[in-house]
Amino acid sequence: MSEARPSRSRSGLWRLFAVLAVLSLFTSACGDDDGDDTAATDTSGETPDGSSVDTSDCEASDDVVGEPGGLLAGLQEAGTVQVGIANEVPYGYEDTDGEATGEAPEVARAVLCEMGIPEIDATVVEFGNLIPGLQAGQFDLIAAGMFINAERAAQIEFSDPDYCVSESLLVPEGNPDNLSDYQSVVDSGVTIAVLTGGVEEGYVEQAGVPPEQIELFGDVNDQYEAMEAGRVDAVTGTYLTIKTQADAMDGFEAVEGFFPLDENGEEILGCGGFGFQDQEFLDAFNLKLDELQADGTVKEIVTSFGFAEADVDAAAELTVEDLVG
Repeated sequence: MSEARPSRSRSGLWRLFAVLAVLSLFTSACGDDDGDDTAATDTSGETPDGSSVDTSDCEASDDVVGEPGGLLAGLQEAGTVQVGIANEVPYGYEDTDGEATGEAPEVARAVLCEMGIPEIDATVVEFGNLIPGLQAGQFDLIAAGMFINAERAAQIEFSDPDYCVSESLLVPEGNPDNLSDYQSVVDSGVTIAVLTGGVEEGYVEQAGVPPEQIELFGDVNDQYEAMEAGRVDAVTGTYLTIKTQADAMDGFEAVEGFFPLDENGEEILGCGGFGFQDQEFLDAFNLKLDELQADGTVKEIVTSFGFAEADVDAAAELTVEDLVG
């Protein structure tokens, strides 16, 4: 993933967001034991106490009724959408009852309810199989908090973003290698765990981390098992994922959030959205997503999973075109 990515040079707003998001998210994550006492994919114990969306009264307005014979009309008639998730807390995962939850499935529930679709049925796959699964028709929608970038947007369609967030590194307590960003990984020579198909795979490549310092993992949780076993020296991911994991593990901590750099040395803004193949379905979803962002519903849902309000506010000001050009 070495393609050019959207930078944050457009406005001083993003400099302000960088500070607000990291500080506000840090405060949120540290101050809420209920939201941060579980491993990133360990759904056997407590998970973030997120919003539960009421879908008991779902009805499509005239502006999102699907054309006869199309995918959207079929989904509205069936009342169910198949969604793909990667079992990553707090983005999209199965709870202890096997039900899909997380910021993305819950936002999707709220939006789909406004489209007259009350149910979602989730399929858990490895992160790197989300896009192929969508393309193969395994599911109708990716609801995994997937970062939007140009390479992915060349393969599938994306909704507008519903959150933005910085990156971090999981390190041993005390940060013995003094890691702070990807350049510090290069300088220290440590081995870093990276999720196959995740944006971090492109970030570390762009930062010049040598291949011999990178260990790729297909499963999110395998990275943290490798860290505990001492097979890697650090794990990278979004700040919220890494902070959640650090709070669940003994002897580890998350470094302060940072933004990766593109080939021009500009900070890359990481924002997540929903993946589609069908344009009519996407257009209707975006219409209702924008409405729920405007009335505060999306903010209420996303922040209930530990995200900072600044993360949601930043996303609400953007469209997918802002992120992929």
